[in-house]
Amino acid sequence: MKLPRRKKEKKLQKEKILLHTSFDMALFLDAVFLNLFGIIMIYSASYYYASVVQKYAPTHYMIRQAAYLAAGIVAMIVAAFFRPRIWKKLGWLWYIFALGFVLAVRVPGLGYASHGAYRWIKMPMGQTLQVAEPIKVCLILFLAFYMSEYRITHDLVLLLVFGLFTVMAGLLLVLSNNLSTAIVIMLMMFFTLMMNHPKQKGFYIFMIVMVILAVFIVLYIEYFKEFDKEENFRITRIRAWLHPNDPDFADDVAYQATQALYAIASGGFFGRGLGQSLVKYSIPEPHNDYILAIVFEELGVFGVIILTFLFVYLLYRIYVIWLNSRDYYSRILCLCVFFHIAFQVIINYAVTLGLFPTTGVTLTFISSGGTAAFFTLIEIGLVLAVDRENKERVLYYYADKEVKAEDPLYKQALEAPEPEEEEPVKKKAEKRRRRAR
Repeated sequence: MKLPRRKKEKKLQKEKILLHTSFDMALFLDAVFLNLFGIIMIYSASYYYASVVQKYAPTHYMIRQAAYLAAGIVAMIVAAFFRPRIWKKLGWLWYIFALGFVLAVRVPGLGYASHGAYRWIKMPMGQTLQVAEPIKVCLILFLAFYMSEYRITHDLVLLLVFGLFTVMAGLLLVLSNNLSTAIVIMLMMFFTLMMNHPKQKGFYIFMIVMVILAVFIVLYIEYFKEFDKEENFRITRIRAWLHPNDPDFADDVAYQATQALYAIASGGFFGRGLGQSLVKYSIPEPHNDYILAIVFEELGVFGVIILTFLFVYLLYRIYVIWLNSRDYYSRILCLCVFFHIAFQVIINYAVTLGLFPTTGVTLTFISSGGTAAFFTLIEIGLVLAVDRENKERVLYYYADKEVKAEDPLYKQALEAPEPEEEEPVKKKAEKRRRRAR
């Protein structure tokens, strides 16, 4: 039965937008398992804080995270059905969207401040949206568009993307007081550009200069700048990182970092047992930035090894999909998501272990934060879409090969002997004869 012309056109249009190949179940299930692990740890870390400190139900933070997880899984599946090039068509609009989210936090009646930072906007039903998360997704899609559309080998193009991301990071720092997100965005952009630029020498020089500058700043604060209780809190965090047991910091700025180290030490290899943490009763908001310390204390080093394996496997699957991609836009998309998740995990681990000053970088999928989980799952959905398109390309290649192999004319052409190439000397002699005539 033949379809009417209009139905055929609609079907073809649908084929251009939607994907029909299978999912990478390893990546999908890894992301889901990480989130389920996070929900269990959020409940374990927060039930005392929720019930006693905040006067909520003990399951308040767990239920909220589970609701965002359910919505995030749906969003991830939906994102995985659309071809990546659909998002490319919006182009520069992604940067405008990101800019809009940054500016929204300072709109009266819309922006919402907590602990002196404007990082949220008010949503219906009393919910809040942390603008840093949609900004990251928008900038990932914009960077993939920009690098696939323009040649970054040109110095002006490279400087423009550096400038655009620096402006975005600066606005995040000034308007929302969010240095941690600004750092993650700049690292993601820098390493994505470096991985795709033919001349990497300049990037290595820039990295060395930045490391030397960071060391110089730390040494200046340590040896030359006098301590002042009214100084910038970021400078105080560096001092607290250098001297966590100093009486000026031990009970204030360095308190969480010090307690996290005590939790790691008391956990041992197998931990005290799920729900048996003692540190969660003393540190503020144990289900947020320092939740890894609770994992160390309750599940021990063994539990952290399992968690780290899940993160490493997630990044490995994204890396494999990046390797198999042939479309430049899709490759950049995978690389951006890879670096975003990798740097968030590395920085959070470093802060918890006392290797880096305290920041506001949460542990992806594990720390409490529904907005973060929701938008990171959308990023995983974009990577799944790239993988599905890769599979479609491979299926079409082999299907085309089979069809051609069954075609008698094509088979005859394949079996026909190739004409023998003339020797170079004979070719030159033939040319001389023609000229002579």
